[in-house]
Amino acid sequence: MSSSRRHFIRTMGVAAAGLMAGRRLSPAGVFGSPRRMPGSFLAKVAMTNTTNTPADSYVYDDPGGGVKQKVEYLLDLLDQSGEVASLFAKGKKVVIKINLTGGSGSVGNALLNGVPITEAQWTHPAVVRAVAEAILDAGVSAGDLTIVESLGSADAFTKSAYEGYQVVQGVLGCNLVDISKGTFVDVSTGAGYFNYPSLTMNQILRDADVYVSIPKLKQHAEAGLTCSLKNQVGTVPQALYETAAIQYRRQALHSPTNGSSAAFLPRSICDLNAARPVHLAVVDGIRNARGGEGVWISTFAPSRSHVLIAGLDPVATDSVGASVLGLDCEASRLPLPLRSSTGDTQCDNYLDLLNTKGIGTNRLDQIQIVGDGAPLSAPANAPPRRPAGFRLTGNFPNPFNPSTMIVFYAPQSAFVTLRIFDDTGRLIETLLDGHVTPGEHRLQWSGEGRASGVYVCRMTAQGETQSLKLLYEK
Repeated sequence: MSSSRRHFIRTMGVAAAGLMAGRRLSPAGVFGSPRRMPGSFLAKVAMTNTTNTPADSYVYDDPGGGVKQKVEYLLDLLDQSGEVASLFAKGKKVVIKINLTGGSGSVGNALLNGVPITEAQWTHPAVVRAVAEAILDAGVSAGDLTIVESLGSADAFTKSAYEGYQVVQGVLGCNLVDISKGTFVDVSTGAGYFNYPSLTMNQILRDADVYVSIPKLKQHAEAGLTCSLKNQVGTVPQALYETAAIQYRRQALHSPTNGSSAAFLPRSICDLNAARPVHLAVVDGIRNARGGEGVWISTFAPSRSHVLIAGLDPVATDSVGASVLGLDCEASRLPLPLRSSTGDTQCDNYLDLLNTKGIGTNRLDQIQIVGDGAPLSAPANAPPRRPAGFRLTGNFPNPFNPSTMIVFYAPQSAFVTLRIFDDTGRLIETLLDGHVTPGEHRLQWSGEGRASGVYVCRMTAQGETQSLKLLYEK
């Protein structure tokens, strides 16, 4: 591989790279915000507009098309003095953390509106492949490159839902690892920690020389924003961060007392970054979502932000992502897409907390936004739509073992019944039989002591019945 190729194709010769798009992308003459002056920035964030390019059309899945071109364009913008190339020298061990929240059972959920889950909830395989290829081109060997996500005990990369990521592994020869399994070690969060002086992580994460976070750009029901830093929650094993009362997620990071997470979760995110700092963030916002992080959130809806964002300062990169979603990244608190089950409408802004600690900047006048997507960094805010009626939204995770969170939305006070049935129609358990207040509600159900298989959750409210399939896998 030539040195110019390893330097992320500095001249961006599209024909030489074998790319599909006809127009040559070049960092020459790229603009930042007109109100910013050179030399006054603390961070650089590269951003590209994917509208009317192959990256945004039917060839989203083609790694030789628009996505690959756009990723190389962004990395070249960040690499003007070799900052990116130095990360990925030969012999470096590199980990890429992707975002596959919700599990394989989220595929086909009604809230996806017929959109593939990779175009709304999960990091798209084409973006993962494009970033991975750039890293390999820079000099990293395939054996030293590992793509990771925490799938949990009831899921596995061998399932058909994850075929796109299996293809990336097969074509590139890199590693694909479920970090919920393996050897775990304690990693210090430093003297300035918020909640935890250390966190337990897979040894693969601790031993990596370079850590890359590639999230899907989304709002989050408890943290306000999902980007490269919120993606860190999946770096610790769920089994060690559950609580006795809530076993379907890493509740100890949200709230060890099972109460409001509005202050605790943002600080846990800061601690996670201290234990495993992000060296490069690449945010997939080509086709994404608003209203929440997954299909179990009643306001979740597929969206198209038409952007890819990249940066070496994850705080600055995520701040630009927040702006794309219409969030005030500089505020001390972020709005939540809907009132949480504990009554919160806002949470503390982890971007602002990290800025205060000097970890990175969330001040837009300190961020140089470069690339043809810079004008998209501050669109008008579009609040998420509330469901018009009662809605049994979904469950998380699915499949599950042993517990899952069941979510429903009530537009008004009403009497609601929520029951669990087995696959023969026999009533197993009544979770709720009483009045509820307006808003979103979450209930945990455990399959502990029951046979693996499909169960049905049935909700009745004001004469209307809705059902949801739950997949319990030991």
